[in-house]
Amino acid sequence: MKNIRKTSWLCVMGIGLTLQGCILPVNTKVVKTRGATRMAQVPVETVQKQHTRLISPSKDDARYREMLIDWKLRSLAHDPEQLREFFLPLPKGAGLHMDLAGSVSTERLIAWGAADGLCINRKNWTAESPPCQGKAVPMQEAMAERALHRKIVQEWSMEHFQGSRQEAQQHFWDALDKFDAVLSKKRLVDSLADILSIAGKNTHSYVELLHGLNSDQVGKRAARYIQPDDPWTETVLLKRRQQIMADPLFQKTVAHTTANLKKWVAGARDLLGCKTGNPDPGCAVEVRFLMSANRTRDRGYVFGQWVYGYELARQSPLVLGIGLMGPEEHENSLAYYDDEMFALDVLHRLKQADTQQQPVRIALPAGELIPELVPDTLEGQWHLKFHIRHAVEMGHAERVGHGCDVLGEEDHTELLTRMRERGVLVEACLTSNAVLLGKTGRSHPLNLYLGQGVPVVLATDHAGILRIDITDEFVRAVTHQHLGYSELKRMVRASVEHSFLPGASLWQEEGRYERVVNACAQDPAGATHGSASCNRFLQGSRRAAMQWKLEGQLAAFEEQVVEQ
Repeated sequence: MKNIRKTSWLCVMGIGLTLQGCILPVNTKVVKTRGATRMAQVPVETVQKQHTRLISPSKDDARYREMLIDWKLRSLAHDPEQLREFFLPLPKGAGLHMDLAGSVSTERLIAWGAADGLCINRKNWTAESPPCQGKAVPMQEAMAERALHRKIVQEWSMEHFQGSRQEAQQHFWDALDKFDAVLSKKRLVDSLADILSIAGKNTHSYVELLHGLNSDQVGKRAARYIQPDDPWTETVLLKRRQQIMADPLFQKTVAHTTANLKKWVAGARDLLGCKTGNPDPGCAVEVRFLMSANRTRDRGYVFGQWVYGYELARQSPLVLGIGLMGPEEHENSLAYYDDEMFALDVLHRLKQADTQQQPVRIALPAGELIPELVPDTLEGQWHLKFHIRHAVEMGHAERVGHGCDVLGEEDHTELLTRMRERGVLVEACLTSNAVLLGKTGRSHPLNLYLGQGVPVVLATDHAGILRIDITDEFVRAVTHQHLGYSELKRMVRASVEHSFLPGASLWQEEGRYERVVNACAQDPAGATHGSASCNRFLQGSRRAAMQWKLEGQLAAFEEQVVEQ
């Protein structure tokens, strides 16, 4: 009877639109007109002879399961706590658009600062090396003094922040500088372990982390070769690239970082107890990196970082691509935006000519702007009209972070069509966009992207500073964007489909999660002991293997929810 009650509610709520799984009222029959199915009233005595009619689909039917889960989800839509409990076990695929430094929990940062003997300056709330002088006191005091601890949390995060959009942006980016001294190289392993643990507890199976990866050293060295008044042409840039790569510091930094990345990941897994009998949930999470350039520096600095990032991705299998970090409204970001997109075009086309190597993938934050954040001049406001387009067309971005001001772009309808046709994914950071840009509910373009068929995933951005995790973003997607289960499930699948893991996709058609490749078509989704043809295919594609694992996890989650 439990399943009968559920299917009845599906019909009442209008979810069972095909009338499959609906118990029809005693004076109702199913009729078809022009190929459409509808319910019609009939004499009661006729139905009494026919009794109650039930069309009961199998629980194995994917669409039926999704409808049942959507029904349950909508029944919880006004209860964020129950929504969080519902979403916590949902397999969430890949974590994209995650800044490593900004994703560490604030409490961890304070504890590490105290353990490492750092000071906290009570004037600007910046962590400093000892000795503690003037306004600085030992951070160890924060472990015992609750008021001090709470104040540091507020200064190093967006918790309880109140102020204008400009002040929110300033506070947000200042936080990274305030705790920078805590995230010394010796704490990279701890940071990675913390992030993986949180990801595992929130049922991610894979994360791609944005980090500078020592690129600042090469960025500074690039100033030897790139002068501010150099022509910004392809010929000059390719020549400067060769000079930067020939510098002894360049090769030394690439080799050092390549070796250390392996040590960082191994060290994090040791901290998580991955080889013990009681491993942390983070042990089940794979990790790769994107090297992010600092857009607040000049164009030569950024170009040097990207040259380094391309070479690092060639030498380290843990580095899959490049990106950008920093406030998009920064004066250098605005001044050099198109120069940097042009530089990416030059490097991208050069890499395309090298067919022997894996491609270097590109993910760019763009469209994280509102009128209040850019200069109130014709030139300043013009930046609202082209950043996303130029990231896609000039910078060859396969993924765009934020994309909030898409409606302000010139010919945004054509841009959305182009993004859909190219399969450019939008990394939607709902909490970040609400807190920093005031974009929430209808003012956020998430549903616009979905309606235009542009692939979208949910992302946390700087989860530690924002005091959130990915489960919170799923809750917000329901409470503020009114998404249903099928849309969220598509996003989860898209997160792995558009990850930068190497190899072919599990799906026959990109973005259409209906038919898996022929090699696995006869195997149960996510089966650990599949056919020989499926096993061979999965062994040859890390991305497809992750997708296959996700399908099994989704099937198990749905079965559990349906049986509740």
